[in-house]
Amino acid sequence: MAQMLQAPIEGYEDAIVVSPINANNFEVKQTLINLVQSNQFTGRQDPHNHIRFFNKVTSTFRHPEVPNTTIKLLLFSYSLEGKVWTWLDKEPPHSILT
Repeated sequence: MAQMLQAPIEGYEDAIVVSPINANNFEVKQTLINLVQSNQFTGRQDPHNHIRFFNKVTSTFRHPEVPNTTIKLLLFSYSLEGKVWTWLDKEPPHSILT
């Protein structure tokens, strides 16, 4: 167990890269995360409908100092479930920038 705790963590970063957020009082509320999670994509639904819903939900949240693309990158993994989330988790680290 001690060896496992000291294992290197390199290569375990997320695939999605979110730029540093230098905004005052920026916070993603749990209600927005819940709304995104209310229509999670499992791979069985129409992906275009999923993206339309995701874009509509994320466009309702605005912060003057944070680009909407950053908000989408922060929330996208919450919109996936099951095998699709596993697919995202297996993508190479730092491979999704937009």
